[in-house]
Amino acid sequence: MNMHRIEFSVAKFALLILILFVSCKSNNYQETDLHGSWKVVNWEIISSGQERNNQMDLSFEENGSYTVDYGSEKEVGEYWIANDFLHTTETDQAEKKVKILGLSQDTLSFQMNRGGELENVILVRSK
Repeated sequence: MNMHRIEFSVAKFALLILILFVSCKSNNYQETDLHGSWKVVNWEIISSGQERNNQMDLSFEENGSYTVDYGSEKEVGEYWIANDFLHTTETDQAEKKVKILGLSQDTLSFQMNRGGELENVILVRSK
């Protein structure tokens, strides 16, 4: 009887671990929700509350490519979403990622680490 109880407990534990693993691997956000063009409406350094007025227009294409227009220069590469992170790889550069805080039909917000400073960025869909 005790052996049966132990086997049942082990089976329940294994099932719980499997459920937790599967739930952790699912994406909360869909890449299709990113498709289109986005413009910054708020860019803030978290530690100081200072706002940045820099240009950072984003465009995400259905084929997995992205473009960032900083005004004086552009960044082009590939993107994907894994869990709560938006990953980008600029052509011939290292991968970067930002934490998605929210993504709706018309608003994208994320947190990034830029030069050791955490920054929150809010963008609105422009097309």
